[in-house]
Amino acid sequence: MSVFLKIYFWQFVSIFFNFAAIFIVTPYLTSNQTIYGIYTLVIASYMFLSYADFGFLGAGMKFASEYSAQNNLKEEIKIVGFTGYIFLVFVFFYAAGMFFLAFNPDVLISSLANDEERGIAEDLLIILALFSPVFVMQRIVQMIFAVRLRDYVFQRILIIANVIKIIFAIIFFSNESYPIVNYFLFSQICSLFAVVIGLFIAKKNFGYDLKLFFKSFKFSKEIYLKTKKIAFISIFLTLCWILFYELDPFVISKLLGSKYLAIFAIGFTLMEYFRSIFGIIFGPFIAKFNHFVGLKDFNGLHELFGKVLILALPLTVFPVLAVSITIKSFIFCWVGSQYADSVPIAKVLVLSFLFSFLSSPTGILIMAYEKAKLLYITNAMLPLIYWFGVFVTFKFWGLQAFADFKVVAFFIVAIIYFNIVTTLLKEQFWKYLGKLFLPAVLPVIFIFVFTFLTRDYLPIEKSKLNLLLYFIYNGFVVMFAFIIYYFSSLAFKKNINNYVMPLFIKLKLIRATA
Repeated sequence: MSVFLKIYFWQFVSIFFNFAAIFIVTPYLTSNQTIYGIYTLVIASYMFLSYADFGFLGAGMKFASEYSAQNNLKEEIKIVGFTGYIFLVFVFFYAAGMFFLAFNPDVLISSLANDEERGIAEDLLIILALFSPVFVMQRIVQMIFAVRLRDYVFQRILIIANVIKIIFAIIFFSNESYPIVNYFLFSQICSLFAVVIGLFIAKKNFGYDLKLFFKSFKFSKEIYLKTKKIAFISIFLTLCWILFYELDPFVISKLLGSKYLAIFAIGFTLMEYFRSIFGIIFGPFIAKFNHFVGLKDFNGLHELFGKVLILALPLTVFPVLAVSITIKSFIFCWVGSQYADSVPIAKVLVLSFLFSFLSSPTGILIMAYEKAKLLYITNAMLPLIYWFGVFVTFKFWGLQAFADFKVVAFFIVAIIYFNIVTTLLKEQFWKYLGKLFLPAVLPVIFIFVFTFLTRDYLPIEKSKLNLLLYFIYNGFVVMFAFIIYYFSSLAFKKNINNYVMPLFIKLKLIRATA
């Protein structure tokens, strides 16, 4: 558990600096709605790189974790190298597509009004194409550290890179200019240096054979046959996730133009931020669950899974509720009142992550068990429900339909996931539902009552001080909700006392002897 605490400590330090990057840089970017809409679309295109491995990265992560648990470094390196090769091949096709769009930006953005906007779109897309292989190497280096549950080592490097990005963002935008292209290029160069340093540390600390690593960047029929089942599942999941998570900015851009996209982009940015936070929370368990599978310790796997649900519920539900209820103050303090139309959209998009504490670890558990049919059904339902709802209601609800049916799709699939959990753990549905949710009733009531009574007193003028006050306010709300949950959930209290309290005692002893 101490390894997980280290991972989370540095991941949350990383979240803080990512948070700073988003909420310091974004107000500069949003000063021009049209160009911010273009930038949002380019960033959305950048997010497509996450799916360019077509499932082999997830498969490689599973088997590399199992080999790591068995201390079989040679086979692990071969798996990682093969995964990187497949990823890189698909990324070259992606880069070619970005070069095409760079010289034909109207295909992507329908409302480019002048040569300046066209030039910015072209330059951003060219930079994205040129640096796309860097993203491949960053994901591969992250895998090398993650399979050992040493994510925090590489995370420190990324934190330093983000700090540099924040400092130079202030410098770039300090003279009331809008050098968005130069800033995007600089941020990609920072990522390149982080990857190089990460590889050097992997060689030094883990005895990673970089020569074998790069020699393994090739196709292997043996590894392909081993990984293809999981990879084909992941390919299907990838397509579903693209349709559900990433496609809407492009549809909105074509239907309504970049100004409406900018309005949607505020909520979309928050949604992506919550998604990345919860990815950080649940990411280490991908390796850990597969360690249990590799060692055939299924009782240990089920015990850990139950603990994850209990500990993750307050980490996801409480912040999501607090931010959603007070979202108006947040948006006004962050980007200004000109984005008032973003408030109802952002409120709903944030709520779509209410059940992440259940869906994320359950998806990891199902993948560890290689339950292909369940993965196909649950992941196909998300885009089907979402786009059917948008298609039917768009002419009545407009932009709001894209937000509302995110929540509807997530809610329906969450119910299915919970049924899967009770089946795998051999629990009774209603009994386990009460065991999991009843302890959270009191803290949730507290969040609703307190925020509804006090949110009208929150600041609504754009400034960094007001934004800081907003975060302090929500920090206290979530903290008191945690305290209530600590006393209302015996299982949560037991886990905190077993794993967290000893850490505080250890820190006190270190201070006493210092």
